[in-house]
Amino acid sequence: MGGLAAALRLAKAGARVTIFERNERPGGKLNWLERDGFSWDMGPSLLTMPYVFEELFRDLGRDLRDYLDLVPLKSTCRYRWTDGTQIDEDAGFWQRPDVARFLRYARGLYDLSADAFLHHPLEEWWRQLKPSFLPKLRHLPKIASFATMDEVVRRAFPADPHLRQLFNRFATYNGSSPYITPAAFNIIPFVQAHFGGWYVRGGLHSIALALTRLAGELGVELRFQTEVTGAQEVGNGWGIEVGGLTEGFDAIVCNQDVLSATPRFLPPSVNEAFQRTRIQRMDLSISGFVLYLGVTREHPQLDHHNIFFSDDYPREFQQMFVDRVPADEPTIYVCVHSKSDPARAPAGGENWFVLVNAPALDDSRPLDWAALAPAYAERILDRLERRFGFTGLREHIAVQETFTPADFRSRYLAHGGSLYGFASHGVLSAFRRPGLEAAGVRNFYFTGGSTHPGGGLPLVALSGKMVADRIIRKWGRRA
Repeated sequence: MGGLAAALRLAKAGARVTIFERNERPGGKLNWLERDGFSWDMGPSLLTMPYVFEELFRDLGRDLRDYLDLVPLKSTCRYRWTDGTQIDEDAGFWQRPDVARFLRYARGLYDLSADAFLHHPLEEWWRQLKPSFLPKLRHLPKIASFATMDEVVRRAFPADPHLRQLFNRFATYNGSSPYITPAAFNIIPFVQAHFGGWYVRGGLHSIALALTRLAGELGVELRFQTEVTGAQEVGNGWGIEVGGLTEGFDAIVCNQDVLSATPRFLPPSVNEAFQRTRIQRMDLSISGFVLYLGVTREHPQLDHHNIFFSDDYPREFQQMFVDRVPADEPTIYVCVHSKSDPARAPAGGENWFVLVNAPALDDSRPLDWAALAPAYAERILDRLERRFGFTGLREHIAVQETFTPADFRSRYLAHGGSLYGFASHGVLSAFRRPGLEAAGVRNFYFTGGSTHPGGGLPLVALSGKMVADRIIRKWGRRA
């Protein structure tokens, strides 16, 4: 999605753009699956910050509403615990006095950092230095704090373990642990509260299809099932290897995971420096274990998005990031798009997207997901049936497909199957993410969830905008 966003902006500016996609469809992890009348988004299932895509279409001279039908969700998520507690993340929830107080704190994080962090490359933070910015500096101690997300959340909700777990969950939006991630990332719940949660009619993959349609309208050449196998500098440009042939370009925008693309495409000296300074020192983000279930019965207790929390959250993250094993009692996310879009399941049925966080693959402690997957799927289904009241669920599963960390690695070339590259662990983690421009070479750029500003549909679209802006400034608005 970052690559598509960059390609569209470059084409609009007059560049001649070719997209090479190794898979048969556009969108990367924003993929989809269809079986026996059921359909699922295979990756992202929630849209926030819709203004990012509205701006993209507007900058291209289009109206987003002519291409996509965005549906606001009254409740972004329903949270449940084994003790029977249920909390709906709706307008009333955000207005609770204790929650509203926390949001005021998180708003300060957003006011101080959003423009510099979300809309500019980190090295261009100075663009935010103007008189109107000075009052925001009062929030600087929040950003510079050495506290973790969990430590701040505990101070905010000392008497409510349910709210602590709910707000700690937002660390998983960038694949991290709330017990290590710096408090600055408490910005995430404010973003969700402020901009709301959205669904796209027909599935979130409709965004990928809409951008692909736009690419065709703007003259972008699209080559699917075409893998780039190598790249080398040629003069001031690049030659890329495709199907045994070399094709020349002025610049490359690479939407592949930076961690796997660097050794694949960049010179050995650049890769060696990257290995020394990044990979050996930083944690990979979590991966995911996914079940796509076609269920022949409706469940009124489910909302569009649902979280079923584990009873021991610290242990869950200990197992994933320290022990490097799947959690034996995982938190379970269940998305049922058919709640808002009945056409995505047969009448009387539901399309369940079931996700649990899983450790990234570690070659020093290999996991055989082909062998593990059947039993782990049964563990998840058993937990839903026994602990959360979905009695007889297995009897109503007409379709069941699985996607594991090994699949994320093989299909999307994600390093270790991680969903977001590096985890956001440590106070300087945001500044240590791989940059938008490859170091040590010219005219090679990165976009997507493993670079700045991070993972998630709006952030990768913003990374594509930053890369396109940089290229346009360098070459000028000319063909």
